[in-house]
Amino acid sequence: MERTVWLSVEPMGIGSIGSVSFYQQDQNYWTQQQAQAQVAAADDALISVMGSAETNEASGLAQLANQAALTRVNKEIAADEQALQAASGSGSTTTPSGPAPATATGTVPLTTDTTLPSLGIPANGMITVSDGTNTTNYSSTGTDTIADLIGAINANAPGNAYVTASLNSRGNLVITGKDQTETVTVGGTFAPDVGFGPGHQTFEPTAGSSNSSNSLSSSTASSSSATSSSTGSSSSTSAGATQSTSKSTTTVSSPVSENDSTAASLMSDFGMGSLVDMLV
Repeated sequence: MERTVWLSVEPMGIGSIGSVSFYQQDQNYWTQQQAQAQVAAADDALISVMGSAETNEASGLAQLANQAALTRVNKEIAADEQALQAASGSGSTTTPSGPAPATATGTVPLTTDTTLPSLGIPANGMITVSDGTNTTNYSSTGTDTIADLIGAINANAPGNAYVTASLNSRGNLVITGKDQTETVTVGGTFAPDVGFGPGHQTFEPTAGSSNSSNSLSSSTASSSSATSSSTGSSSSTSAGATQSTSKSTTTVSSPVSENDSTAASLMSDFGMGSLVDMLV
């Protein structure tokens, strides 16, 4: 007896293997690639922001260090100039002078074309000048120059300080009172940027000088001359006085030239080369 066996075969879907089609595998692959691309783009953006922040930090620190160095060296120049003037005028005779108005001299070299933003003064940055009674309040526009600041100080507007402003031969801002009894004060948050930092903001009038020191010097010289002519040791005394004067002069001397007027020239005299702007 013959036995018949029937086999049932169900056809598979066209274009598919197993339970995931080729199309679905392709879609999954591109979805994964897009996600990875987004992650990479986010990483690049973060790195760019961090790099910009580090650059800004370095630039700011360099500007602060550069300004501090210039201010410190210019103060040393002013001190050396006073020492040189004292040494060169030690044997000279001066005449009495009357009182002089207060004069405020900045320590930062400037030009009339120097912009306030280049000095670190932003828009609305305030600089004030007072004569003890009236005050000039100058607020930066964000695009103004030293010439604009000087013009505002010199303006005879009601309530403004009774002073004049200009640049000296070294480019320092000079503010001079018009009254011989008033104190000149330069203030405001950004006064240090134009050469008037802490401890260098208040300036008193100069009192009149007398010739009392010259009389004392003449009296001493006469007494020394009389003693020298009446004793046999006059030559040794004179030599000792000359040597003493020479030592005194040597003590106040320095390698700084009287022609030094900037931080760069001072550093050159000390063999330190040229001053390099750290912001370049």
